[in-house]
Amino acid sequence: MLYIVGLGPGDPGLISRRGWELVTRRDAEVVLRTGKHPVADELRGQGYSFGTYDSLYEGHDNFAQVYDAIVADVWHKCKTGDVVYAVPGNPMVAESSVPRLLKLGRQQGLKTEVVLAPSSLEAVAMEIGLDATKGLAIGDALDLDLRINPSCGWLITQVHSRLVAGDLKLRLLDIYPPEHPIAVVRHAGSAQSHIRACELADLDRAEFTHADTVYIPPCLAARHVGLAMEELARVMHALHGAGGCPWDREQTHHSLRPYLIEETYEVLAAIENNDAVELAEELGDLLLQVVFHAQIAREAGEFELFDSIIGITEKLKRRHPHVFGQVQAITSLQVEENWRRIKQVERAGQNKGWLDSVPLSLPSLLLAYKLQARAKQVGFDWPTIEGAWQKVDEEVRELQRAIEVGAPDSITEEYGDVLFSLVNVGRFLKVEPETALRAAALKFKRRFAWLEQLAAARGLVMGECTLQELDRLWDEAKAKEI
Repeated sequence: MLYIVGLGPGDPGLISRRGWELVTRRDAEVVLRTGKHPVADELRGQGYSFGTYDSLYEGHDNFAQVYDAIVADVWHKCKTGDVVYAVPGNPMVAESSVPRLLKLGRQQGLKTEVVLAPSSLEAVAMEIGLDATKGLAIGDALDLDLRINPSCGWLITQVHSRLVAGDLKLRLLDIYPPEHPIAVVRHAGSAQSHIRACELADLDRAEFTHADTVYIPPCLAARHVGLAMEELARVMHALHGAGGCPWDREQTHHSLRPYLIEETYEVLAAIENNDAVELAEELGDLLLQVVFHAQIAREAGEFELFDSIIGITEKLKRRHPHVFGQVQAITSLQVEENWRRIKQVERAGQNKGWLDSVPLSLPSLLLAYKLQARAKQVGFDWPTIEGAWQKVDEEVRELQRAIEVGAPDSITEEYGDVLFSLVNVGRFLKVEPETALRAAALKFKRRFAWLEQLAAARGLVMGECTLQELDRLWDEAKAKEI
């Protein structure tokens, strides 16, 4: 039979009566994960013999190999008789070897008994005066995927060296301010207990041992996307809720449409201006529109902001199997092909046309571009740009014939066909037409402003100038940008 015993955080008085009975058995093989523990010293002092796995820590390159060796050896010993395997603290807290031994026991039909004891975490909480029910999380400093939520306090284990502490500090500084107060508790639950209080920036300015645990108090001033998003949603709820802002409460999905379009174009303007500060602000304004619509939907019982966030997260994972799955995609063309196939599978059985996913509310040039791009995904496209150019020539000739006939409706239709075919050429050239036309319009505005300044400097009234004079001023304005 296998007995797994917790030795407690340090003080021999904290080991349970049942645990002491087991580690002092003389008719079973007693082995401690480490002999560097006060209970081990007590056992030696009273003349009890036991083995340890301390030598394995020096003979292997990493902890994973150590735990592999421990599990294999304990399991081997169990084949010849009862084994008492004792670990520091609580066997079910931060003990990688224990879950594996329990799983083996279940699979092989070996009887096991786990004897609990206080862990070092409970001892740390006692030393600092923490109530875990008020919000306390536990993390492993060696876990590179550790996700910190700064709204609650954290106990970080496995900070056994200055190297680990330094790496932990750098990760925490991405979230917490450097001056955030923390505490390092050593030998919690023993007579040698000691607390070192410092700022986060000074975490690794002292030596660390296996007996250290880092405590990080809650911090509402932390730079954390989740907290910031929760606060934005809370503010929006207050504005749109009972007793909120009268204007906000009157808004609907339809009334907010102009603001959504306006904020989108202001984001584009910030990108064109290469202004990072402006872009950050405008993205925030655009995010407000997303949260605003989600709040309206929430109150109508339609969906929550959570649904939008989790929906796009799952979609991104699903449509990037080369990142989150086993699919191989080295080039961007392979990525696009995978994306197209996944979307086709997703839309199977939805009774929707292939182009129905393109919103008709898009600006006309962008709508044309998106429709053509979608059609290309199922092979409906010119094989080369030459075909697209020929289509432009064809549509221009049809427009000229419509002009000669003088039919207004036909002229409008053919003019639209010319624009549509030019969008196709732009797509082959990887030029997004809405952006290109906007850049051309802004360039015209900028040059026209130069023209106005030149005319004013020469005492000319633009409305009284001849076209030839304006053309000369225009050429000068263009030259200023060269």
